[in-house]
Amino acid sequence: MRLALLFAFLLAPAAVAETKACAHRGDSELFPENTIPAIASAVQKRAPQIEFDVKHSRDRQLVILHDRTLQRTSNGSGDVSAFTLEELLRLDFGTWFGPRFARTPIPTLRDVVGAVPPDLLMNVHLDASDLSVAVAAARQIAKLGRMENALFAATVEQAAEIRKVFSRARICNMSRQGGNLEAYVDSTIAMQAEFIQIRDAAGGGIPPGLARTIAKLHAAGVKVNYFGANDETKMRALAATGVDYILTDKLDLCMRVLGPARR
Repeated sequence: MRLALLFAFLLAPAAVAETKACAHRGDSELFPENTIPAIASAVQKRAPQIEFDVKHSRDRQLVILHDRTLQRTSNGSGDVSAFTLEELLRLDFGTWFGPRFARTPIPTLRDVVGAVPPDLLMNVHLDASDLSVAVAAARQIAKLGRMENALFAATVEQAAEIRKVFSRARICNMSRQGGNLEAYVDSTIAMQAEFIQIRDAAGGGIPPGLARTIAKLHAAGVKVNYFGANDETKMRALAATGVDYILTDKLDLCMRVLGPARR
């Protein structure tokens, strides 16, 4: 194992991964985030990975929304968990983005899974404040026969709950991503997660030595999602470090920069 890691470190500058785009909240530059129009556009453009956020409604239905509150992306207000699915479906989740998206409804997890084909990867970002959402989302995706193209962006605690029921579920570790990078990487490898999400360093910018960090993760069989990049210079820099997927709000730009061979 030590020899494998040493070999990976030595190759790090040249070992550029086939970096691919991840559509953050769907095609969120052109469509209201986390809605079926945004997801459908990302599918039409063949985004290799599509990220979306899952939360519980008051009646324990699984809905797609990033914020815990409604006011930024709908004409409602208050905590999403205070509303039933029926109540949420009466709200408008599109006009905030543009008048042509008026009356766009909040999607359910079932809606989104139905919109993403099996050959594209679903990045199912679980509400970190809700332990129960983990197994609920995994059960629904399994029932729909789609575990093979899903990964669960989860806390360590959520990952443990999922793996009690689905031992082969793919996990993207999200715990401690804002802390010490070396410790975060080591804990991700120790928990045998298939993915890790890395983001900018505390002072901003790509973490120093990221290529070697990624080589260590790849040697342990861990793929790297990076949040996020919306300009060409940063996208190219991340690709040079070996990042596997770049989470982006600028899907068209990212797919053009990375090129057709990396789609």
